[in-house]
Amino acid sequence: MIPHRPGPDTPDHLSGPRRLSSVKAVGAVLAVAMVPLALVVGHLPERAAAPASVQAEAATVSTPGLTPTWLAVQTGYTSKITLNTVDGQLGAAQTLAPAASCGVNLGPAASQLLTLRGSTGGAFSESLASYASGSLGVKEKKSGTSCSQVGAPSESLELGLGAGLRTALGPDTVATSAYLDVELKGSARILATARLAGTVVGTFELQSGYSVGLPPVATTTPFVCTSRADSGADSHENDNCRWPISVPSWTGADDGIYFDTLTLKALKGSFSVEGGSDGSVLPPAPLSTPKASILEIAADTVACGGSTETVLAVGDKPEVTIFRLDNVGAAPCSAVPYSLSTEPGTARFLKPLTVQPTAQFVWDVTSLFPSTASTTVLPDVKIDYETPDAAGASPLVPLGWCPEANAVDDPALFPGYTAAQVATLPDQDDFTGTQFACVISRTAKAVAGDPDQVSVRDLVYVYGDAKMQW
Repeated sequence: MIPHRPGPDTPDHLSGPRRLSSVKAVGAVLAVAMVPLALVVGHLPERAAAPASVQAEAATVSTPGLTPTWLAVQTGYTSKITLNTVDGQLGAAQTLAPAASCGVNLGPAASQLLTLRGSTGGAFSESLASYASGSLGVKEKKSGTSCSQVGAPSESLELGLGAGLRTALGPDTVATSAYLDVELKGSARILATARLAGTVVGTFELQSGYSVGLPPVATTTPFVCTSRADSGADSHENDNCRWPISVPSWTGADDGIYFDTLTLKALKGSFSVEGGSDGSVLPPAPLSTPKASILEIAADTVACGGSTETVLAVGDKPEVTIFRLDNVGAAPCSAVPYSLSTEPGTARFLKPLTVQPTAQFVWDVTSLFPSTASTTVLPDVKIDYETPDAAGASPLVPLGWCPEANAVDDPALFPGYTAAQVATLPDQDDFTGTQFACVISRTAKAVAGDPDQVSVRDLVYVYGDAKMQW
């Protein structure tokens, strides 16, 4: 490929070619691409240089979680709904309290993180959702157990993402999984239906007691609860169960199902949704809200032909946009959740590793460097394979120019590679599947200031999953 040539305002010494590399992180639940700007300055190899082979020596890889954000529904002595990250609670807690006639008070609609609606067989309504004795349910009457249970054969409880959550995280926020504390009665059997924008994207089933072994009605294997799902008086946490829906991140690989509403229907017996009001239901959520019912949250998704939100430059943090190209081969394209963040000299892109594994991306990264007499070449674009060697180090390997491609100044004009072309790309790790990354183009120009700076724009192609550094 012929590199994008510098413009008339670009000094020739600020542009040059570099080497190839690739990445695969098998054993990791999530894919990571990370782009720090290395301060080490080195000369770029000639375009004809062959890529160096990097052999991974470690069999296991650990990567950060895709969805370090979650909704926690806490019931009982502490009743509230919170939005959380690993660094603590985001914003104010949402109200969760009993209301008149055994309804539920969720606070003003505009600030709700989570919505609740009930149905007794007809249309869903906020007025039919109930909360009593630390339990969420559907009310048939204004008192008694109807205030705290969802009963067969016609009752359903809907959990939805609220306006307050979208205000906090963005309009395209989705849930990636649920981990519910459910109290069960009468050999309860529950059908959970996940929907995104009104379309069913997945169904899940829980069976307990005498319901275990019945022919499933869901598209997934029924989850079997071993709690004593009796029909008598409450037995504290002994008749509760932890129900993982759509593979919470700590339980396995992402299943590619993302939703904005989750409807829970009683097919047999009855159930309540709780969040610790009966005690610690095992296994607890491995989060800072272990007793709560959990919805894992991703702020956005990106589909083929789409792009992420642009993260603007702030100080030493680069400006970054990720463009998604068509998948390689015949695999149909579907949206994937992602998170994109920056730190000084760093950009990090996370997506599920096992979902849409043939996705192709173009990174568009603009960074600033001080313009000094010593600025003779630009720093290499490098890749971190996240495959530690015998000494525990994960080496950085400089990237090269993309083969068999035309230079572009717009990521949308780069079509990516066909399945046949990908098959010929060098795979530089020991794991299954081809992983590859390369530089499409690089431009640089002087920026007046005090002191003067050099603005560098890199377009980088990534097939598979990568952690890159500049």
